[in-house]
Amino acid sequence: MSNVVLRTSDSEVCRIRCGPPLQAFAMRWNYVVRQRHRWADDPAARQRQTLRLQRDLRGLGVTAKHLRRLKGIVEVSVPDSPLDEFWEARILPWEYVLAAATKPHRVEQDILVVRHLKTGRRKRKRTPKRLVVIETAPGELARHFNFSAQRQLVTGGLRALSAETTGVLENPTERQLGEEIEAVSPDIVHVTGFDNRSGRERLGGNLSGLRDGLYLADPSAEAKEYRAEVIARLLNRGSPNPLLVGFHCWDSAARLAPMTIHAGARSAIGFQHTFDEAVAEIFFLHFYRAYADSQWNLLAAFCSGWESIAAYRPRIRGSSIVLWSADSLVSNATSEIGQNGFGIGATTLRPSTRPPAVSRSADPQRVHIRDLVQVSVRPNHQINYSSLHNGQSVFEQLTLRLHPNPSEPEAITQINDLELEVQLHVGVDSYPFRSRLNLDMDAYRYDLADRVTLPLTGELFRAINERIQTSLFVDLRWHDQVLYRHTHSVWLAPIDQWTLDDSQIGWLPSFVQPRDPAVARTIDVAQGYLQCLKDQVGAGFDGYQSYDGFASGLACWDGVDRQVRSIWAALLLSNKLRYINPPPSYADFTQRLRTPGETIGGGFGTCVDLAIVMASCLEWIEVHPVLFLLHGHVFVGYWKDFHAHQRFLDVATEDLPARTPDGEMPRDDASQRWVSGPKTYAEIKGFVDRGELVPIETVALTRGKGFAAAIDEGREHFYKKRSRAFRAMIDLVSARAEDGVTPLPLRFSESHVG
Repeated sequence: MSNVVLRTSDSEVCRIRCGPPLQAFAMRWNYVVRQRHRWADDPAARQRQTLRLQRDLRGLGVTAKHLRRLKGIVEVSVPDSPLDEFWEARILPWEYVLAAATKPHRVEQDILVVRHLKTGRRKRKRTPKRLVVIETAPGELARHFNFSAQRQLVTGGLRALSAETTGVLENPTERQLGEEIEAVSPDIVHVTGFDNRSGRERLGGNLSGLRDGLYLADPSAEAKEYRAEVIARLLNRGSPNPLLVGFHCWDSAARLAPMTIHAGARSAIGFQHTFDEAVAEIFFLHFYRAYADSQWNLLAAFCSGWESIAAYRPRIRGSSIVLWSADSLVSNATSEIGQNGFGIGATTLRPSTRPPAVSRSADPQRVHIRDLVQVSVRPNHQINYSSLHNGQSVFEQLTLRLHPNPSEPEAITQINDLELEVQLHVGVDSYPFRSRLNLDMDAYRYDLADRVTLPLTGELFRAINERIQTSLFVDLRWHDQVLYRHTHSVWLAPIDQWTLDDSQIGWLPSFVQPRDPAVARTIDVAQGYLQCLKDQVGAGFDGYQSYDGFASGLACWDGVDRQVRSIWAALLLSNKLRYINPPPSYADFTQRLRTPGETIGGGFGTCVDLAIVMASCLEWIEVHPVLFLLHGHVFVGYWKDFHAHQRFLDVATEDLPARTPDGEMPRDDASQRWVSGPKTYAEIKGFVDRGELVPIETVALTRGKGFAAAIDEGREHFYKKRSRAFRAMIDLVSARAEDGVTPLPLRFSESHVG
């Protein structure tokens, strides 16, 4: 049986045997890290994860004594196999696992993890001479990606290579890619574009059966998926094979990078799970510069690139940049490249032959702003009031990239007084944003999309009844020079419209209105039913304070059930609710939603409207509601067990999604901590099966069904073979936490209440 070896520059630390225990460990922690949006922002939750991680590592033979020795540069040496036999060692997020587990022992010492694939090939040194940049966003994917900035940072960073040996291959087919690599035999290949997951999401495809890989063009120039092993073979068609392949795309660390090394390359860089676009650009900019300046010292360059993103690491917590190499990089590392914060460093960087630059601010009389700054602007095609209300930007991208000229004897270090103006026009009204910016040329990139906040106080904005086409004006100027000026056409959705695409479903909690007067009246009616159920005149809604410490098992939470049952009775017996199709929205993947007052007062609602009513009532009494989203259906649920809810947030579960024979687990990352996607179905089903999470089919209100029958119907959605229908679960408590999603400022009237 082969082993994974953990070593530092001093010595080997320990060995971990490959096989079922490591496979189970890899699957569990891969899942936990992919669900990091639930727990990464909570220091206490991170501490609990560390304790669980240390416990699980002890089960693999990695003790506290071993963890104390893991500091500085730590190499994870993984056995190679043509059949992907040791997949568990490749997919495990070693960077998070070792950094988190050793943190209590390291105090202020840093750790940087690199990976070694034990191919058994002899080490051969040569100096890089040829570079190929591959840009692949074919067909419909092209409108989601702009390669010009990346091309400039790669070629600029590797300025030591002559322009004659640098080539760019745009949207190649499988054949074209293979022929180019075979003809050029590049020493360095930089690949940027769409991995199979993110590409299929952009194209709106079904994510079932997805495998790691990359999109290339088919013979008709449309987008086509290729698996990782195919891409790896294509990138190694040249002779000799590449010294380095850099993958600037998601999900490239677990298979694309190591398979490329297995096929012949000496090293590869990829990203574990997702990556932040700004972080990736900054990393590669500094990495390639350091790679050339250090006389092609890979480890020194990787250290430099990692240090350059120090300020951004909270944005990639749990995901990481991964360096794979066919050669062990920690052997004699200290003697080769000196000391720094990781125990080794980039002290062999060639000293600059230029005199120190004189710092100065850009002078509008001497320079053109477009020579210094590149602008990328991409507004959201449709602007929803609910997303703006919760702080989402009107832009998909609003980015400034700075391009200083270090060869000048007096380098420009500052650009002062850059003016940004954004105006959203709604009828005769306009909603302006203005800001004055001072840019530091060392920063390279400024992402301004989240800085643009528009006032939402106008009555006209909130009174829009139908989707309208309007304009978004963007103006960037520097003194009397115009850097960017354009009016974009955008769609503006009415305030009650909810968009069902993956980027917008997380705003559904804004339509849950616990302060709607109809909710207060419903709770007032439910009070009488609760008094009857408890046989107590003074019975009230006290949420989870109804816990009975003398009862055993889930019976201790029966008081929560009684409160929810009384609300159901009030809605069922005091209102004649009927089902109705949603109002017309005149747009794809959208739905117009009613307030609780409109649903109760009108006596009808869609599945979403009815779920919103019940969730609003549950939130009012402080019982934690959830919203279950299936394809084409929505219903409500609630956490019966308060402690089970905390275990869910911590991802403290053994209910993991099914894996493929080679351990591949499709990504289910979410940008919003309160949204749990399709790959959490097995975990959520476990809570439902144990009775800790109670689903209620709220459409049963329109059929006169009792509380128990509604729960039975809710459970039916979690029967076997129902997983394909599951889309997401939205946790209301998580959504509201820390200035999260707040209810929309809808206007209520007595006519809504009835």
